[in-house]
Amino acid sequence: MSTLVKPSRLKVSLYIFLLVASGQSFAEQVEVEANPFVSLEPVEKIVDDYDIQAMAPQALFEHGRLSRAQFHYQRAEKYLRAAADEGIVPAAYLYAVLISDDGKKLDYSPDAQQYLTRAAKADYIPAMKLLVEKGEWLSVNHRTIWRYKYEEALAAWYEDAPEDAAFSLYQYTYSTDKEKAERYLEEAIAANDVDALLHKASQIELAERGFYIFPSSRLDAAAEVKKQIANAGGIPGTKSLYRDFIRRGESPKAVEWRKKAIEQGDLMSLAALGRLYTTNYTPEDVEYTDGLVYLSAYLDVVGQGRFVTLREQAMEQFELASSRVSNETIEEVEHRAAALRKAHVFFYYDRYWQKTTVKSNTASKAVN
Repeated sequence: MSTLVKPSRLKVSLYIFLLVASGQSFAEQVEVEANPFVSLEPVEKIVDDYDIQAMAPQALFEHGRLSRAQFHYQRAEKYLRAAADEGIVPAAYLYAVLISDDGKKLDYSPDAQQYLTRAAKADYIPAMKLLVEKGEWLSVNHRTIWRYKYEEALAAWYEDAPEDAAFSLYQYTYSTDKEKAERYLEEAIAANDVDALLHKASQIELAERGFYIFPSSRLDAAAEVKKQIANAGGIPGTKSLYRDFIRRGESPKAVEWRKKAIEQGDLMSLAALGRLYTTNYTPEDVEYTDGLVYLSAYLDVVGQGRFVTLREQAMEQFELASSRVSNETIEEVEHRAAALRKAHVFFYYDRYWQKTTVKSNTASKAVN
């Protein structure tokens, strides 16, 4: 059995690092989904001068979407724009988001405005929502028109698929009709909508839902909701759980949920657990080699479009840690890292990944 260098150091380091380096907030909510990229060639193997004319529009979109989620932004722009020009509506939306600093500078980018409006005119609800919320370049009249169109689209969506539309209607109506909004929320929860379940867990934690005599009972109830999400494949549920266990001082359980996030394809967890293991274990420990594998896989996948400092830190840590092991171990690490990347497609979850997700009933192995 391997031994820790300093048990107390592990606990403190785990607490700080998992909270700070994860790179995602609890508010990032996603759909339960299958991995739609298992049959695709890994993005890092696609040369930049690939003839996009030879690719089907949907393949262009999938490669562009994944490239963005791995921070290969130049490549993502190329594929997403090509897919959008071929009529893939979500690609137009995601391209607009990408070239406007993840939707933060839409008013400074006429190109983004053009593609976002194109998606909205195709009744793509996420694009319509963004126009209503961020379309500051529009005249007051045009923005009002888009608000009415957005309301009509939500109503039509609810009529066609109430279980999918209910939580969006809850968010939209809450500020004007809380009673009606709460009915939408309960409907979404009953349908096991992931966003609604995450919201339910948050309400329980904030004492806005349910009656619990002891604070620990309230936290346990919220954790059960998150486990339901996490065991169905929802990364935000998984990452929220390991934060919960860190706060409770239960580091081993927190690490197990971090490992599950890796199984689900969470790119940032590779860097986090890799640095943790190579910092707190010795080269003789199995965990140390595991950490090198995680760092190697992370560095092989990640681009430089975002979180550049984290990438540099991971590179420095990998170089330092690998200098302490034999060449044979390095060969083993590279082989295992390649196998890990073949088994899982790693990416960064955010709200834009969620909005372009294809739902599935596929679930991963449960964690208790």
